[in-house]
Amino acid sequence: MYIYQLLTNGGRGVSREGLLSVLAFIPALLIALILHEIAHGLVALWNGDETAKAYGRLSLNPLRHFDWIGLIMMVLVGFGWAKPVPINPNNFKKRRLGCITVSVAGVITNFLLAFIFAIGVVLLGRIPVEEGTSLYYFVYFCYAFCLLTMRLNINFALFNILPLYPLDGYRLLSCFVDERNGFMTFLRKYSLYILLGFIVLEYIPIVGNYSPLTLYISRFGGIIDNGFEKFWRLIFRG
Repeated sequence: MYIYQLLTNGGRGVSREGLLSVLAFIPALLIALILHEIAHGLVALWNGDETAKAYGRLSLNPLRHFDWIGLIMMVLVGFGWAKPVPINPNNFKKRRLGCITVSVAGVITNFLLAFIFAIGVVLLGRIPVEEGTSLYYFVYFCYAFCLLTMRLNINFALFNILPLYPLDGYRLLSCFVDERNGFMTFLRKYSLYILLGFIVLEYIPIVGNYSPLTLYISRFGGIIDNGFEKFWRLIFRG
């Protein structure tokens, strides 16, 4: 479980740092989830569709955006999804452009957030503090918050771009493919079972380490994570 890994520092035991990491996880998750969904709604609004606004999906209230299965995924494995934002493509000024931009809005927002919070990871990691002091734990919490916000946003973006219903990747694919064809029908019908299957694989000994989803998120997430941090280290070097 992702929360357990945070709490015990990868299974090494509960510590104050672990507790602070779990506390930092909560606002980090809210930022990744809420701003992702608001981005969908705002871009839909800019394209001429007020459906998301009418349903209250431009709100900062997390309860308006939570999908409980997607939230459980976030807690268990560190990536998941939120309740899809309702849109009406018929209201778009340019239907295809609107569908494409709304589909990618959340993922782009997550990557931008990760890029911004990487600044905190780089700068806070340079602060010299004595371990065990009040300042140490304050800096640790701020560092954990920035690190988790960066990583959760990257994980959230990579996961949501998968072409599985109801993720953003499916929505983007539907902009170019007829949703009535057999493949898209299959995705709408079985995507949830595929996603649940990925969760089960995570908890099978040995196999879980080689789960396709885990390898995908960890490999590409690590590349993006390191890239963002290296960029800001170059900016703030010296």
